[in-house]
Amino acid sequence: MKHLIKGEHTIDKECTLYKFHFIVKGKIKVYNLNQSDKHFTLFILTKNDVFDVFTLINTIQHDVCYELLEDLDLLVVPMDIMRDWLKTNPDTLKAFFTYTIQQFKLLESHILDIGTNTVTARLANLLLRHYNESTGKIEHIDNLAHEQLAELIGTSRAVFNRHIQLFKKEGIIDVSRKHIKILDLQLLKEQSDTKDPFL
Repeated sequence: MKHLIKGEHTIDKECTLYKFHFIVKGKIKVYNLNQSDKHFTLFILTKNDVFDVFTLINTIQHDVCYELLEDLDLLVVPMDIMRDWLKTNPDTLKAFFTYTIQQFKLLESHILDIGTNTVTARLANLLLRHYNESTGKIEHIDNLAHEQLAELIGTSRAVFNRHIQLFKKEGIIDVSRKHIKILDLQLLKEQSDTKDPFL
């Protein structure tokens, strides 16, 4: 077990070449950073997520960055032991591949959303993806800063804030400090494939 404190610790991508990580508690952002310091957020990982699958499968270092969004409790397993474990436990291997496919589908959806949809639709889709209808709450991203949420839909904080305020004005959501509450789910769904009137 390993405990990392936000603001005090970081995750070195080189360590993922030798160690596989299970998130027991906490939240991290996995992102790419280009030469002009532009972020592209790939995943927000939380409890029961794992990393780095790319390195586990390909045995080479994955060129991504990690940012602690909360304090982390991690179960850390040497890569060679993890690979041997998957080879000798077919049920675990099957569950692992199911998880991996779900993550790839999420990433594919994320990329298509950014590449083809308006900011309005992307914001609506982001909220819908993380909305739990049984609890009526937005999960995993609810306590993130607006700058981090803007990165998730490929826009600036200023543009994101403008759209958030317009959703609020339309009665779709309510916003308090780092929390977004959905007030009208049907209206939000209607915004998920709309042409953008706010640009």
